[in-house]
Amino acid sequence: MTSSLLAPDTSALARKAPVGIKFKLLYGSGGAIDGIAGAALTYFLLFYLTSVCGLSGTLAGTALLVGLLIDAVADPMIGLLSDNTRSKRGRRFPYLLYGTIPLAILFALMFSIPAWLTGTALLLYAGAVAMALRICISIFLLPFVAVGAEVTDDYVERSSIVTWRICFNMIGSFLALGLGLGVFMAGKDGLLHREAYVGFGWTCAAIIAVAGLTSAFATKAVLPRLHAAEAPEGPIVRRFIRELGEVFRNRSFVVLFGTVVVFFVAQGTAGALALYLNRYFWQLSTESVQFILVGMTLGPFLGAPLTAVLARFLEKKTLTILNFLVFIVTQAWPPLAHMAGLLGGQDTPIVPILLANALCSGAALVGVAISAQSMMADATDEHEHRFGVRREALFFSGLTLAVKAASGLGGFIAGVALDLIHFPTAVAAKGGDLALAPDVLRNLGWVAGPLPAAITLLAPLILLGYTLSKHRHAAILADLAERRASAPQ
Repeated sequence: MTSSLLAPDTSALARKAPVGIKFKLLYGSGGAIDGIAGAALTYFLLFYLTSVCGLSGTLAGTALLVGLLIDAVADPMIGLLSDNTRSKRGRRFPYLLYGTIPLAILFALMFSIPAWLTGTALLLYAGAVAMALRICISIFLLPFVAVGAEVTDDYVERSSIVTWRICFNMIGSFLALGLGLGVFMAGKDGLLHREAYVGFGWTCAAIIAVAGLTSAFATKAVLPRLHAAEAPEGPIVRRFIRELGEVFRNRSFVVLFGTVVVFFVAQGTAGALALYLNRYFWQLSTESVQFILVGMTLGPFLGAPLTAVLARFLEKKTLTILNFLVFIVTQAWPPLAHMAGLLGGQDTPIVPILLANALCSGAALVGVAISAQSMMADATDEHEHRFGVRREALFFSGLTLAVKAASGLGGFIAGVALDLIHFPTAVAAKGGDLALAPDVLRNLGWVAGPLPAAITLLAPLILLGYTLSKHRHAAILADLAERRASAPQ
């Protein structure tokens, strides 16, 4: 048994008390960073690099994939450092405080690519900035999420904290899409105006800075609740290898890791092609595209309270699988119905139908996110029960590693798919008007809808292997409390 269990846990009593609505509100605001970055990088970046800056789909996808893979490898190290940092400011707070401003600046630079950059120089700029941005996102988000996992031991309270964080995540997504499609890129060809992305990038960067600093100082107030870092044992590289291997011996983590990988491979592909699907397959105006994508971000405001209610009666695994199935249906049926001639005719109100579908999809997606993140927090308790140490940040670094590697692969697949179906690049330089062949449009529908849905179907199948129930988790917490009470002072 390691030293962390032999030391008295003076924060255990504090973690039994509710954290309060003020903390949830201020801490949760940091989730807006993930929402803004996720929406901007998923929905706008590939389109910006190919249609506006002129990179081919394959090169743009490759640049994003390489950057994400390098960053994904760095994530476990960031998690290890966060878990083991011993300072007067705690082991989480310094990362939140000092990681926010570089993150904001790099986000703005990502959407401020100079027009004179072309070819290899453009490829290197995009890849380097994307990699640095992703690393800074991890420096903030891994300790941020770890705080939510360890600030309370209560099974239901954790889901409440995650719900607030996810709500701010959705607010961030709403702001990014609203500012992008409704303000800076509004109008017929607004998505093709290069200067629009510069204003969009710096405005979002300012919001990121405010949200990150607010969350950081909210975290400072609850530092007495957090677990103390264990005493370091051996060189950091050896510890990194040992602790990473230890995490992958945890069945609950492995199941959640596999589920997330499959889901984000699929959704990385679908998200990168969303603007192409809405603009060219559905032939929607920028305003209509805004309604559809914003509808996706409003869905969680329906799904979050519904998930909170259902979580009191259903196991988290069961609730996650049900939401997965709803999400899969909402993603697959519209393109299939359109290609079959059942949706999109002259008498069909296509925008209201797609908006209602997006609301359902967003509601299901937030149900998956809340339950899955809460299950990951429960798995950290199981890990302490088995191995005697806390690994919140390392656990969530594994989660973000899966997200980034998989979404990078999804973005790469999307870029290659655009080239395979012969979708044109540098659309802005060609005036924005495209006459696409029917087979190109049909293939775009397949790769952006039914194909990602089919891949996503593997995720709930993997999740069937998760065995940590509410009853089992309660027994683990009771045993941990008994161990701590009997530990030598």
